[in-house]
Amino acid sequence: MNSKTSRGRRTLFGGRRLSNAVALAGALAGVLAGVLAIALGMVMWTSTVHAETRLALVIGNSAYASNPLGNPKNDAELMARALKTVGFDVVKLIDADQAAMKRAVLEFGRRLRASDAVGLFYYAGHGVQVSGENYLIPVDADIKDAEEVALSGLSLSELLKTMERTSSRLNIAILDACRDNPFPSATRSATRGLAPVRAPTGTLIAYATGPGEVALDGNGTYSPYSEALAAAIPTIGVSIEEVFRRTRRKVLEVTAQKQTPWEHSSLTGEFFFRPKAAEPEASARPSDADYGLSHARLSEIRDWEKIKDTSDIAVLKAHAERYPDGVFREVVALKVSRLENPPTPWSWIFASDTRSAQLEEAEPIYERAVKLDGRAKGNVALAEAAQLYRKAADLGLPAAMYQTARAFDHGRGVAKSPAEALAWYRKAAEQNHPGALAALGTMYEFGEGLERDLVAALSHYRAAADLGEPQAMTALGYLYSTGKGVARDAALARRWYGTAAERGNPRAMYNLALMVMRGEGGARNLPEAVRLLKAASENGHGAAMRELAFLYDEGRGVERSSVQAATYLLASYKAGNKDARLDVRLKSLAWSFATRREIQR
Repeated sequence: MNSKTSRGRRTLFGGRRLSNAVALAGALAGVLAGVLAIALGMVMWTSTVHAETRLALVIGNSAYASNPLGNPKNDAELMARALKTVGFDVVKLIDADQAAMKRAVLEFGRRLRASDAVGLFYYAGHGVQVSGENYLIPVDADIKDAEEVALSGLSLSELLKTMERTSSRLNIAILDACRDNPFPSATRSATRGLAPVRAPTGTLIAYATGPGEVALDGNGTYSPYSEALAAAIPTIGVSIEEVFRRTRRKVLEVTAQKQTPWEHSSLTGEFFFRPKAAEPEASARPSDADYGLSHARLSEIRDWEKIKDTSDIAVLKAHAERYPDGVFREVVALKVSRLENPPTPWSWIFASDTRSAQLEEAEPIYERAVKLDGRAKGNVALAEAAQLYRKAADLGLPAAMYQTARAFDHGRGVAKSPAEALAWYRKAAEQNHPGALAALGTMYEFGEGLERDLVAALSHYRAAADLGEPQAMTALGYLYSTGKGVARDAALARRWYGTAAERGNPRAMYNLALMVMRGEGGARNLPEAVRLLKAASENGHGAAMRELAFLYDEGRGVERSSVQAATYLLASYKAGNKDARLDVRLKSLAWSFATRREIQR
């Protein structure tokens, strides 16, 4: 698999246009051969933080023997911090001599050649233009004549050639080096400021001020340019061009229009220092989509019908393992308990055995309710299911109490009543029903129907998680990953997500994939993230489908495929993912009639 991409490569998403529009049409619809060319106007890709390699070399020279500068070393420190926050692996040099600068540039070029990376070079310090050539000046330079500049300085042209010769996807050179000529008597042929340089393909060169002009070192801790740029870089969802526009506006403002930053760009693709990242999905009580006609629920019902009358404990336990979050898990547990501890002839005398008899009576009622609920097509069937749930709940079956609570919670077959829902959730929770404990945790977390209490939410989630409830495990993962109500602990979040994912929870699979993709709480592993996203997608998770669309579009962790990208985006759209609905702008796409009809279906 070739994961490398050419610099400036245009792709299906990200505000980019696909050069082979006919191929995209076939990918999206799988319809007419030789279909009409497609003018693609998709919205900006605002998905996952790039898993690409980002390498930066940052140099700040202040301690010149002649004409020292106050701020470059501070500027370099500031820029290094800003670049690290957006994922760059930064090598930083302060007050570097010529040998150190040349070694650093050589090693920088080697690292870029070894990877399909984004390379960024930043320099603050003295810069000199001699005969149209620009040179960056080391702190040990002792220049007495113009001809000595080339010998003592670092050639900007050679630096750019070093970057251009690499396999890097995109190169950025930032020069806050336009201070006035520090060697006026020795370099009479030197021209004020720096000379304009044509950027090689796939490169952006940014100057603190325009060609032939002089930038300000600044009266504060940082230069006006570096301070403005470092503030703009971490902005979420802003393109590189907009980052430098914002920087220019700020510098003009703080210098009273005396300094105008300038760029020359030959970029052909999009780049975001900090893309709008896909966010983990928050805790949530199961929605109506988690029950009813879902494929998983119907599959569980069909399998239960086949084994519900069995007396084989192994078969019952196998069913419970296959559906650990299933609606029949409690019934399975009761049946297994009876088979392992058969009643005695005098069981009716004891209260505990009387309750067992009531639960046995409740089981078939509950089963009928589940089947009605799962296949319900209309309010009459839902109302009948709600009545059966309530009857089984009155007989003491915790699973029925939980489903009764859900009926009142979502208005399924009964009038919606948060108070009734809360009362039934509490009754089921008192019987240690894991789903009810998790639901109460969410109600406490978001203050739904009772006062918001994160301590109580955590307590209920942990109790449910200890009982094997995947929803609660996922909720704990979210809280620890975001630091909501607890000290942020990415490693612990990853473990909770992993446990829930193993139990088949698609939200946990998706959230874990994002952490694995970014290297949060453990090693970064893009193939594993892809595996998790595919597993979540197979369970109908729309956001996971959308993430896979972007990965296939970029060829990150998978072989690049516009067909797969389009297929996953279309599937995400059909699954109701609101972001995918924004991505697929029907009005802005000149799709074939068949394609448009397929999406609207």
